Amino acid sequence: MNRNFILFVIAAVIAGRMSTSLKSPGGIARGQASTAQPVMQDNFDDNKKGTPWKLFGETATAKVLEVNKRLEFTTNASTSVPFVGYMSDKWWIDPNQDFQMKVDLYFDLVASPAGWINFGITPNPDQPRDAYATFGIGCSGGIQNYWREWTDGSGTYMDFVGRVVPRVTLYISYDHWSDILYLSDVGYGPDGAWQTLPNFVQGRWGRVPLYVFLSATTQNITIASGQAYMDNFVIEKGKLGSPYQDPTQPPGGGGGGQIQDVAATFAIVPSVIRRQATNDKLTALIGLPAEVTLASWDPANVPTLSPGGIAANAQTAFLWVDNTVKILASFSKTKLMEAIPRNGQTEVYIVGQLKDGRSYAGSCLITIE
Repeated sequence: MNRNFILFVIAAVIAGRMSTSLKSPGGIARGQASTAQPVMQDNFDDNKKGTPWKLFGETATAKVLEVNKRLEFTTNASTSVPFVGYMSDKWWIDPNQDFQMKVDLYFDLVASPAGWINFGITPNPDQPRDAYATFGIGCSGGIQNYWREWTDGSGTYMDFVGRVVPRVTLYISYDHWSDILYLSDVGYGPDGAWQTLPNFVQGRWGRVPLYVFLSATTQNITIASGQAYMDNFVIEKGKLGSPYQDPTQPPGGGGGGQIQDVAATFAIVPSVIRRQATNDKLTALIGLPAEVTLASWDPANVPTLSPGGIAANAQTAFLWVDNTVKILASFSKTKLMEAIPRNGQTEVYIVGQLKDGRSYAGSCLITIE
């Protein structure tokens, strides 16, 4: 059956099911406060894409951009996109642990045929439309709604309910013991959950890494700046993993005489840098010892790469699967190549400072070709 026909039928059904929120009739969709230290977060206040994310599905007429201290989506009426947005870049959520994440969404548009902004998880970051679970808000057939969709490779399952508030906080949580995914606009877990997806990982995908996405899905509608955006993405519980090789092992090379309070592991990925390559981005992975907590990381203090004294363009921190803190930072390759005129193997250094005033430092060997 044609997907657009399905959406119009659903629109007719949900017209009589309008509510201010999924489980809190009579009031605006409400958030849930948490005092726990987040595993990872991005409030988009720096107005630039950070190292945790890569762009996916963007075209000349379908854009995702950090602007106005939020993540905005724009399209024009000639565009239909199954996915445009951010995908987790070289990190994932471990499905062998419980996880909880939330995001604020704003969608103030009534249009036809359909469009949504949503967040979710996929086991396939290169082809996310092959298998995914997503939760969001938008409109179809001129009706504003909440929307969830789940594809397991053999079928696609979706559900809608009417919506009258433009701004909501949505929650996704997973109970790995019961293998159930919960979707809600009031909090985590089964209490107040709008949707429960049983046999979610083990029963469908296997316990494979789950990549996170923040995205929009549209079918020939125009979304202008300020009509659809996300803010305050947080993973409040869970374990993160990454494909970096041996991230807990110290890299080769000595300290180079660096004065430090905290000995950090340090690696530039990949370790072989081609001088003539057009990509100007270097990604650094900094590992802090077990006694350093995520609360000690200072996002306002920018790590510096030497030779050259090069400040990071962007950075983020997260908990590794062994409960140690890792920092991902991005640097300009051009500036480092200007500071190292010769090719071959060389040692580079990283330094930074924690909130409590302690400095951290580390070094690694790279090869320049």
